[in-house]
Amino acid sequence: MPIGNRFKLVTVRGIPIYVATSWIWIALIWGFAIYTNLQPAVSSPARAVWLTIFEGALFFGGVLLHEAAHAIAARGYGLPVAGITLVFWGGATETASSAKGPRAEFVIAFVGPATTLVLAAAFWFAARAVDIGLTRDILHELAWLNLFIGLANALPGFPLDGGRMLLAATWAITKNRRTAVLVAGYGAVVVGAALIGAAILTFRSTTGLWLFFGYLGFVMLTTGRGTPQRVKARDILARGTAADAMRPPPTEQIPASISLSEASVRWLRDAPDRTFPVTEAGRVVGTVSLDSARKVGGRDPLRPVRDGMTPLSQTTVVAPTDRLDDVVEWMGGHDALVLSKGSLVGAIAPADVERWFQKRFVDPIGEQVDPGSMRPDPTEVPPRPDLDRGVGEAR
Repeated sequence: MPIGNRFKLVTVRGIPIYVATSWIWIALIWGFAIYTNLQPAVSSPARAVWLTIFEGALFFGGVLLHEAAHAIAARGYGLPVAGITLVFWGGATETASSAKGPRAEFVIAFVGPATTLVLAAAFWFAARAVDIGLTRDILHELAWLNLFIGLANALPGFPLDGGRMLLAATWAITKNRRTAVLVAGYGAVVVGAALIGAAILTFRSTTGLWLFFGYLGFVMLTTGRGTPQRVKARDILARGTAADAMRPPPTEQIPASISLSEASVRWLRDAPDRTFPVTEAGRVVGTVSLDSARKVGGRDPLRPVRDGMTPLSQTTVVAPTDRLDDVVEWMGGHDALVLSKGSLVGAIAPADVERWFQKRFVDPIGEQVDPGSMRPDPTEVPPRPDLDRGVGEAR
């Protein structure tokens, strides 16, 4: 699901945490509903506001812990985490969980709902430990809410964590990730249809569950029905590698040891919207932009570039031999650097993949050609990426 516009709140242990603009609206609506519910039971509007903030901090803090569990598990498997984003449907952790095989993908998906269920138990025990009153009621409500969300998120179908778990389990059994993706898509169709049925049955309920069931069911049904088409697209992309579609590496690469002030004068000020690779001993160690440099250089411009760069763990990186279907999944709509044994050999963006597709699978009059009927031309000269110029912003 798309994230949309977002802004960074903070970086924790090298992982940037973002908030999507869509999350702000849902947080305001959620907060207003809680405030309206609390106001008749408290002595003043100010107390209702503080209790709303208290409940909101615990609830959305739980969402953040859910995503942090994904990130910690990914780091445990040696996978980079490009960021965590709070969005209107919950959260999103940017990592290539499939890169380490089905076991890693299952574990990384599993720890999310497991953390939410642990939080539900923690809130329940905390409620039993406090005196009867509004605080106890809030903790009880959070316990039930986290229990409900944890179980719902474990449902076996895309785009939920349960769908990823089903994908990973099927992948491990069949040894075929394509089949596993289709199974998870079919699971989304079945579960989504069941949820829509539940929404119809509970429509007259005053709890509002029908709205949740209907929305989640619609999202799952739509996602599941679109899965076969996405699998076909992946089949086409699997015919190419990052080396086939990448652009040449940028000619400007900034040494990690020079000062932020010098980097700003020589490169960053003239290209405020660009991100430059940072190198040390001939290897790429991160990226730097005018924005990232200012956060450190504004206080001490003589500090080295390495102190103001975005580390490689937060940058989408692929290998030249990675298949394009995996590359597209890992990029998540952003640009990526192409590294071979630590050396920068190119850059790739969604537009580059689209250009590769157009060149090979669209005929001269603009109609798509069936890739199954195509055969490689042995006389075709491989592209020369070193004859191209330019690179987009890399995350």
